[in-house]
Amino acid sequence: MLTSMTAREAASAASFWWNAQGSWVEPANRRRGGESGVQRLELDSGAYYIKRQTNHLFRSLRYPGGRPTLLREWHNLRICKRLGIPTPAVVCFDMRRSHAAWQALLVTKALDGYVSLQSGLAAGYWSRADLARILGRIVSAIAPLHLARRKHGHLYPKEVFVLPHASREQVAFVDLEVSRRVATRRHAAWADMRRLCRSLLELGLDESLLWSALEQYRAHGIDLPRDRLISPPALPRLSLNRR
Repeated sequence: MLTSMTAREAASAASFWWNAQGSWVEPANRRRGGESGVQRLELDSGAYYIKRQTNHLFRSLRYPGGRPTLLREWHNLRICKRLGIPTPAVVCFDMRRSHAAWQALLVTKALDGYVSLQSGLAAGYWSRADLARILGRIVSAIAPLHLARRKHGHLYPKEVFVLPHASREQVAFVDLEVSRRVATRRHAAWADMRRLCRSLLELGLDESLLWSALEQYRAHGIDLPRDRLISPPALPRLSLNRR
């Protein structure tokens, strides 16, 4: 499903991507009773990632019989684009049903030149001043999603990508499959920011950098208890009255 194209042009483009074969970067794995995997394809126009699924379904009140989970990811990417959340550019989405099996593909432009926040931290790419700027970009970029009462749902450092050598660092978010709308802005913010902050601490990020980034985040109008966000989770309490 492509925008700004005639039906014939869109069908031709979708047919190209169905037949295109790249190299597997994430071999097809079996989940949800089906298969899902990712290929990378190099063309003259650049590099692309093709997610392919067969009977990899979610079910809902709207789709009790199931639909490919890529439909949900495509929908979430469209919402992010409308909100101004930086994500990989969508090139094509299509799904079809044949022989009682759902198939789907989602093609996005590769974030070439970007590095995941997790990899960059592990490799020591950035100075303290760089990290302060990058964290500021990240919290400012994700805030509109939370203000719309939507959470990313899987906001770990490996899902945040940074273009490190630009004059002004750019960021982008990937893996939007489980993003969804929740009851309140605070709920959306708490779920994502707690996961991100605790993961960054586990990677060795200086706590003071997180405090500064969270202060910038609060300026967007969502107040979160910073001490609870970055404190380690409580250990489970053991019962002494075992039977």
